Amino acid sequence: MTLAVLMVAAVTGAGAQCDKPQLDSHVIPTIPVPKPEREEPILPEAGFLSNTHYTSQFFGFSFDLPLTVHGHEIMMAVMPEKEHVLLALQYEQGVHRGYMEVTAYDPVPGFDVNTPEEREKELREWANEGTQVGQLPRIPIPPFMLRSGRFYHRMKHKGRNYEAQYWTGINNYSIEIVVSTTDEDFLRKAKEDMAQVQFYCPQDDGTLQTDDGKPVKVEGDSYFGPTIPTFRVNAALHDEPGKDIPPGELKDGVYHNKDIGLQYVTPKGWTRMSADKLDPPFQPTGMREYQFLHACSRILLEIGPPQPPGREEQYDRAIVLRALDPNCLSMHTATSLSDKRTVDEVAASLEELGEFGTIRSDELQTISGHLFMIFHGTIASSSTGGELGARLSETIFVTRYNKLLLAWSFMAPTVSDLDTMPASGVTFEGSPAIALHATQVGQVHRAPK
Repeated sequence: MTLAVLMVAAVTGAGAQCDKPQLDSHVIPTIPVPKPEREEPILPEAGFLSNTHYTSQFFGFSFDLPLTVHGHEIMMAVMPEKEHVLLALQYEQGVHRGYMEVTAYDPVPGFDVNTPEEREKELREWANEGTQVGQLPRIPIPPFMLRSGRFYHRMKHKGRNYEAQYWTGINNYSIEIVVSTTDEDFLRKAKEDMAQVQFYCPQDDGTLQTDDGKPVKVEGDSYFGPTIPTFRVNAALHDEPGKDIPPGELKDGVYHNKDIGLQYVTPKGWTRMSADKLDPPFQPTGMREYQFLHACSRILLEIGPPQPPGREEQYDRAIVLRALDPNCLSMHTATSLSDKRTVDEVAASLEELGEFGTIRSDELQTISGHLFMIFHGTIASSSTGGELGARLSETIFVTRYNKLLLAWSFMAPTVSDLDTMPASGVTFEGSPAIALHATQVGQVHRAPK
């Protein structure tokens, strides 16, 4: 039996009385329209995060975390157009597991227009809803309960699964915090932290103040959530900066891109693949991720080995060269050989974009002054002679050059097949040639004259 305890009382933390609009049933809420030049405003995802504390810069609330960020932060896919994930943490220890997710939803019209009978029905249905531990669903809150500007909450318990849900309305947005776990101690810690939540007044310059006008010193570094902020995704889908990346040309086995400053010598005999063989090269995880990736990048080259004459093209090996705009993708890149955390984050981001497969391991290597992020994994392919469910071994070399991320994806049926793929060479403007082998990167060794 499900036990649903509805707590319609404010959290004990002090709340700031900010001069901000709240939900009004007689006024359709609106979202500020970005300036025509697309100057980025302070985003709903904007906040500050330390290993033990979270502060929302946009909404102005702050609380301690029930678990550390390091080792528990997760990456998430691109969110729908009107959803904003502010924070997502999860853990698994022995038989216990759980998660905490903080999400904001854009304003919607039509608040508080239903009858008392309809409200009672909504409340009853809402009280009986539940979630499964390990999932991250939204539990819709009846709109008339989003007026407070404080966090209200409910607790639910079914078998070994415990759930706490907190909600409030701030500046016409609805904020929801879901904690779901099999660990009573974790739930207890989360409840204690949420009982001490603090509310502040966001200022136009991005700072926070208490309700009596005192500046707030925040903990942690600037943070924009576990996925790309929704505003940036929407802007990328509108502007499509990837179309401005110069395509370059392939001639006599050499790919030239003078605008980028790149020359790539392909394996001997390899040629450009037909568009229908790798277009799209791999099944995207979702249409929005697919559109976002292609709005922020450009496939420069797709090549495969020589094909027998008179036979339909069937590739079990391929090399795909992409140019990605890291600013458009909100993707940080490693800057030194010791920057392991960043390369792990890049690996997670590539996985979430849906066309880079599953990454099992990563490493960093510097050759001729260029830092390469190297990723090893597998990828599903629809281009291997029609074999459904086929998986290829993959190595991806990524380096930053001229404000772009250049990514070479080498694919073959097995790791042994990757080892036997012929080497190719890349030259950046003013640098010695670099050999790219499917399993390693190194210097080009030229025979003495």
